[in-house]
Amino acid sequence: MREVSDVLAKPGLRKAAANFGWLLVERVGRFVLGALVGLVVARYLGPERLGSLSYGMALVTLLGFVPSLGLDAVLKRELLAAPERVMEVMTSGWVLRLGAGAFGCAAVVVFARSGVGLTEEESRLLTVLALLLFQPAFFLPELWLQAHLRAKMASAVQLGTLAVTSVLRVWLIALDAPLVSFAWMLAGEMVLGAVGFGLVAHRAGLRMHWAAARGRTMRRLLAEAWPLMFAGLAIAVYMKIDEVMLRQLAGREAVGIYAAAAKLSELWYFLPMALASSVLPALLRAKEKDVAEYNLRQQQYYDLSTAVAYGLALPIGIAAPWIVRVAYGPAFAAAGPILAVHIWSGVFVFLGVARGQWLVNEGLQKFYLVATCAGAGANVALNFVFIPKWGGLGAAWATVISYGLAAWLASYCHPDVRATAAMQTRALLIPFRGWRYLRRA
Repeated sequence: MREVSDVLAKPGLRKAAANFGWLLVERVGRFVLGALVGLVVARYLGPERLGSLSYGMALVTLLGFVPSLGLDAVLKRELLAAPERVMEVMTSGWVLRLGAGAFGCAAVVVFARSGVGLTEEESRLLTVLALLLFQPAFFLPELWLQAHLRAKMASAVQLGTLAVTSVLRVWLIALDAPLVSFAWMLAGEMVLGAVGFGLVAHRAGLRMHWAAARGRTMRRLLAEAWPLMFAGLAIAVYMKIDEVMLRQLAGREAVGIYAAAAKLSELWYFLPMALASSVLPALLRAKEKDVAEYNLRQQQYYDLSTAVAYGLALPIGIAAPWIVRVAYGPAFAAAGPILAVHIWSGVFVFLGVARGQWLVNEGLQKFYLVATCAGAGANVALNFVFIPKWGGLGAAWATVISYGLAAWLASYCHPDVRATAAMQTRALLIPFRGWRYLRRA
């Protein structure tokens, strides 16, 4: 165990591990409170109404690239690299996101009011859900907490907000509330979270004032982040376009069945994000110290990410029909085979998030954009072929294939990324390589 002990003894890694631990605690709490209540809500709504709500969320998510502006990774790096300019950087990012959020919200409301291809209920849902496009601006203090490994504070806000809104969701079910009430609950959850993050970050030392924003800083941030912004659109497309296309090609009930499976599969997507936030400071220190150590840490990061993904995908894939029956009941039985396939997309989500932070560190955002656009295009094309034949199961296969293309295979197409592609491939072979870690332990 000496090698493992030596690694964990490093202060930076201990802090990263503690940060990841708090993120894990938060997600377990989110699973217990949010996921279980979400299952109750899904049972209450049934496949068709859940399909309408999921369709509205998918449309809003597709526009989420506008208010986020692709700034997350760039802002985290700036906050770590230039702590003396925190107020300027944070406020500039806030002003940018607030303006972009207002634009995106207005666009969704106009589309909802037009009623094109929407039922009256879906139009009302979209009008309310449009407010969620302000979340990237309102949740900016959470980004500051993540960059400074303050996951304990962020987790407390997340869990507190979720506890309140979970109780309110159960209350809505008891009242036999209409579908639009659950959309308002999502907006209320955003407001509660924003207030909580703002207060906690302020107490931790974050200061923001609109006058600190600088035009030159905003231009510089946008110049670096615009490829990531459009990459965010591509990611949204190949994560949510399946639900939009299912609505058009197979109906609302098919969306509800598919969304039920996808929710169980995507519960674990917080893990690669938490890993990325926790290991970023250590990776940056290794890069400044020694290239060989940096590459070693990057390989270990890929190995860990893939091992965790396999550890989730294998048992969930095997037990998928049983999990769906227990979680949703017989009305959603068709979601079992979909979950058994969809869960494997998580392997490439883990790899893609790990590679994404490396691409930002190396200034390869444009490649990231091209790769994600390729994945999005593949997903749309495959959905057109697979959905008419196999419905939601076809959409799940399209998701797995397109994720693999964007997050892994595309890495071989750029000379500066091929070394990382080799690292990713080695990570995918971790079931055959893992004995080396065990032997060293």
